[in-house]
Amino acid sequence: MANSNGIFKRGSSHYLRVVLPKAHLLRNKYKSGKVIVSLGACSYRDALTAAAIKRAKILEVTEPISLIKSNLIPIICNPSAYYLRDIYERWIKSKPRSSDAINTCMRSLLLYEEQTGNPPLQLLTRSQGDSFRAWLQEPERGTTSKTAYDRFTWVKTLLKFAYRDLELISRNPWEGIELFKETTKQRRPWSEVELQILLGQSLFQEYVLPRDWRAGGDAAYWIPLLGLFTGARLSELAQLHVNDILDSDAIPSISITNTGLNQQLKTSASIRTIPIHSELLRLGFLQYVRHTKNGGHDLLWPHLKQRKDKPGGYFSNWFGEYRASIGLAGYPDFHCFRHSVRSQLGEAEVPEHVIDSILGHEIKGSTGAKIYTHRTLKTLKNAIQKLNQQQVIKLNPYHEILPIIKS
Repeated sequence: MANSNGIFKRGSSHYLRVVLPKAHLLRNKYKSGKVIVSLGACSYRDALTAAAIKRAKILEVTEPISLIKSNLIPIICNPSAYYLRDIYERWIKSKPRSSDAINTCMRSLLLYEEQTGNPPLQLLTRSQGDSFRAWLQEPERGTTSKTAYDRFTWVKTLLKFAYRDLELISRNPWEGIELFKETTKQRRPWSEVELQILLGQSLFQEYVLPRDWRAGGDAAYWIPLLGLFTGARLSELAQLHVNDILDSDAIPSISITNTGLNQQLKTSASIRTIPIHSELLRLGFLQYVRHTKNGGHDLLWPHLKQRKDKPGGYFSNWFGEYRASIGLAGYPDFHCFRHSVRSQLGEAEVPEHVIDSILGHEIKGSTGAKIYTHRTLKTLKNAIQKLNQQQVIKLNPYHEILPIIKS
């Protein structure tokens, strides 16, 4: 039995059945209205390519039948045809990719192959893009609009790579086809009440560290506070080394970098230096750093286990459960600390480019603004000091709570 595309197999060879339109020239020769041609003994994937070419030749015939016979000779499977999986393999090798990106892209590729039948890229149409988009959003699939959006975007990324980077196709057939996602998460700053609930726990009031291994010991205390007073991403804070804390100058600061072992950043704009807020100094952050360094540790959080290619992954899971246990399930989450910092700095009328420098965002504006705007460490320190999180609730310095760690 032939598939919906007309391809069927007999023995080791594939064949193509084409139903001719009523007014087609070949109807005079093929009284049944069907043309069956051999595609040769090739794989089904290559048969798809051969069938597409054959079908086009048959249906577009305008020449006398005597000249057509030679065109109906079985063609050799086209070795120059490219499939999206070929592009995926080259995309992986084009530059270092995280395992999360590779695996997510593969899941999207498998869905693409399942729904489209995996045609050669040269024969991929916009109609197939529209069908794939609709298929991803079908209610019976049980996926969120964000998941459908991500899957569709990954496939478009591969098509764009095939077109722009590799020039293996003459155009990107799905360019301009969009899948819009519903905003399911409204990130916002932490409210004063929420911060009071968080910082009022024994973890922060009495330095009672959780026993859950995912919390990373001292990391459970310091990482949320660092997020609150720097706006740094969880992944950036979780991968810090002791030497990333710069305390030899007049302005102690944190170096966010990707030069250390297993360190990675979201973008090149993420590389930055953030002055340490005076509240963190008062709480004894530098004493903790020195204590960790004197203990012979290179990592700032020696007890925090790292998930491969996703620094802070285990900590994020723990922090989510911890928030839920104290009545802060859902939002705000850790990333909302960044919104708190941006919101407070904006209200304090800190210039936008200074806020972007602190948060590790690409500087907006003209090329001149991006290149020549000079932001000294003193400028950044003055901005950081405008954060007023410590007014929400007063914490005792941890080295007063734990005298044994005092340096």
